[in-house]
Amino acid sequence: MIFSDLGTLAAEETRGFSAYRWIKDSLVARGVPASQIAFMQDHKKSSAKQRLFNAVNGGQVRILIGSSETMGTGVNAQRRLKALHHLDVPWLPSQIEQREGRIERQGNENEEIELYAYATKRSVDATGWQILERKARFIDAAMSGDRSVRRIEDAGSQANQFALAKAIASGDERLMRKAGIASEIARLERLRDSHFDDQFAIRRRIGSGEKQLEDATRRSAAITQDLARRIPTRGDAFTMTVGEQRFAERKAAGIALIAHIRKMKPQKPGSTAPIAAIGGFAILARTTYFDDIELRLDRALKSSDAIDCEKDVTPLGLVSRLESALGRFEVELAEERRTVAEVSNWLPGFRARLGDAFPHEAELEERRAEMAELDASLAATAPESNAAA
Repeated sequence: MIFSDLGTLAAEETRGFSAYRWIKDSLVARGVPASQIAFMQDHKKSSAKQRLFNAVNGGQVRILIGSSETMGTGVNAQRRLKALHHLDVPWLPSQIEQREGRIERQGNENEEIELYAYATKRSVDATGWQILERKARFIDAAMSGDRSVRRIEDAGSQANQFALAKAIASGDERLMRKAGIASEIARLERLRDSHFDDQFAIRRRIGSGEKQLEDATRRSAAITQDLARRIPTRGDAFTMTVGEQRFAERKAAGIALIAHIRKMKPQKPGSTAPIAAIGGFAILARTTYFDDIELRLDRALKSSDAIDCEKDVTPLGLVSRLESALGRFEVELAEERRTVAEVSNWLPGFRARLGDAFPHEAELEERRAEMAELDASLAATAPESNAAA
């Protein structure tokens, strides 16, 4: 398959030359039967296209020439395809993908295939491929989800493309150099901006990590104190005090606790009061802003979770929640120690990166100096050109 969006058969009528026709004539002159060469544009109806695809798959047609529009999609002629040629540079990276999708396709019987792309020296071909590469990188960066990418250039900017086209058309090597250096300076400046953004993110990450480490260390110490105070309540060791009364049976303790809660007078939201004790800890009742009551163990770890006390809670259910809170100390301590270990592991690496200088600063300054020299040189020759005119 040979792809070209330029020099199609339609151009033959207006310009008197078609690259398609020239390719076919050249191949025929080299011994390829004309019947084995086909133009995609000659087959417009679906039935004609299907016959053409069958002929390509069957080997009767060996060379198929077309454009991205006519041959880029909906072509199932991959069975015997060995090589694909990009004769020109399409406008979009997706067009390259669509073209190559004709040969890189399930059902191709060749173990290896060949992909060719062409560029003529001192022509716009190289620039076209460069612009296409930049567009592809733009898309890849946007779609990759890489959070280290802070900025993505507008690879399709007309200003950039016009500047490059002007430089190529002028024939002035200085303008060619200027266009290249300008692009390089823009790339380095984006890298520098990304570096500064990365340094800011590192600083924030270090601050967050230090706070995590401090909190987890403090919480670990508090939970260790709670473990030292805890008195076992499992099985027959259960005891709980409600008010002044001591209970050794869970259901009776739960009934007394619920009754005590329901008799409590409304208090100011946020107010707490000790109403019972279990496992070596006072049970504090707190009035919420919705006039509900929640319970909390009076622990060294002040940020421990509250124990809900809904109106429909059962006596055994409430006691079970309290004992469950007592039994979570080991789990809480393991979680905090894991946080300490994880943060201690990655924090030094971020601290080492903080304050790193931009690695390409010297290169950026060198490119800026080159640009200044070129601008001065171009400015000096401008008056001479005007005088000659």
